[in-house]
Amino acid sequence: MKNRQKGFAAWEFLIVWGMLLFLSGIVGAFCWPYGINSWLEYMDKPPALGFWGGFLLGCLPVAGQCSIPLALITWVCMLFMI
Repeated sequence: MKNRQKGFAAWEFLIVWGMLLFLSGIVGAFCWPYGINSWLEYMDKPPALGFWGGFLLGCLPVAGQCSIPLALITWVCMLFMI
């Protein structure tokens, strides 16, 4: 009986972890292209990152959490630089 409960807890952990990665990917799909493409346009380069590229960057465990601070820093900097 104990082995079955441990296996169930492992599945729950994997489902929750997968959902968090997916949510992080959704947030990254909007924040990463905004941050990177804003800086590229500031340097007179064409935008290079799309929705799916941002989604994949957002699914990376550390990069996904960095997307929101990157977008906020970019937004504040663009307020004063443009």
